[in-house]
Amino acid sequence: MSGSRERFFATVRHERPDRVPLDLWARPEVMRQLRQHLGTDDVDEALGIDFGHAGVSSRFPEFEARAAEPKDGDWPGSGGRYIWHDERTFEDAWGIVQRVGKDGKLCEWVSGPLVDASDPDEFDFPDISTLGEPERIAPRVARLKEADKVVLGGATMPFKQAWYLRGLENWLCDMVANRPFAEKLYDKIYAYQTERAVRAARASVDVVTVVGDIAMNERLMFPPAVFRALDKPRLAEMVRRVREVNPDVLFFYHCDGNMSEVMDDFIEVGFNLINPIQPECMDPDEVKRRWGDQITMWGTISIRTTLPLGTPESVRAEVQDRIRRCGHNGGLVIASANVIMYDTPVENVVAMYEAAREFRWDDA
Repeated sequence: MSGSRERFFATVRHERPDRVPLDLWARPEVMRQLRQHLGTDDVDEALGIDFGHAGVSSRFPEFEARAAEPKDGDWPGSGGRYIWHDERTFEDAWGIVQRVGKDGKLCEWVSGPLVDASDPDEFDFPDISTLGEPERIAPRVARLKEADKVVLGGATMPFKQAWYLRGLENWLCDMVANRPFAEKLYDKIYAYQTERAVRAARASVDVVTVVGDIAMNERLMFPPAVFRALDKPRLAEMVRRVREVNPDVLFFYHCDGNMSEVMDDFIEVGFNLINPIQPECMDPDEVKRRWGDQITMWGTISIRTTLPLGTPESVRAEVQDRIRRCGHNGGLVIASANVIMYDTPVENVVAMYEAAREFRWDDA
């Protein structure tokens, strides 16, 4: 039987592993249910998860000195230090304001520091001194590797950070009609996120992750030509700089929706792993047919239908069919096609991982 690292790297080489690698991305409520259901605090070990995370974080001491003590909760970002405008509205160290929903489950964007700006220099953009040094995460990377985990860590997709700072509608307009503003802001963000990725590579992570959506259900949020003009050359420079540190590091991109229009572009600049291949937006069979010899697909199990609405039997059927059709020559990591939500039956979550672990190629 192979270990996690051997299994994963065989998969990336498009060799058939002993079993498909497994990843887990779930809400806190789901993790609590899993711990109770499985009778263990080590959910990753019980489910057979092959990955660990060790990203380079940012520190803002002056902001943290003014911020309130962390608040518990299940909403994204809970446990962080923020300035609270009211009981549900908070501001982070970047000046981005969000509001926690009344049910305490999700957050909505409210405002950013560049919403009314005419020049990106109106925002005092943090410099790379706020980033943690590689030495801070290197011991964790080493421990994860000693535990036979594949280690991930990386950066935020600059498109996402830009619209959080500027507002989505403003930023989409900037990309098309206010190109000097867009170029200037992107230069700042890409410099910061590229350095973050470089530091992750210096800490010896196996996979540099770039996370942030640029697509909707059917297409990109903006024309592919705009991506090729603004993002593609800067992503290529990010990949180049990181691979100067470690030529063997792999690049992972997370984008919800249908990013087919620019899949070739991501491959061309050096991305190896694409997540999460939402089956409602991108047909996994089509992705495998068109790009399966160039990328590893990561995710693919529906969080809209199969996991929340199915039965353990239907979950097992989707997982094993996906492995049979898309993992026959490697190039597949099984995971949910986004974070597993709090209304998902825990039995379905467990069935997903059991089905993947139990799959045998001689049964295919």
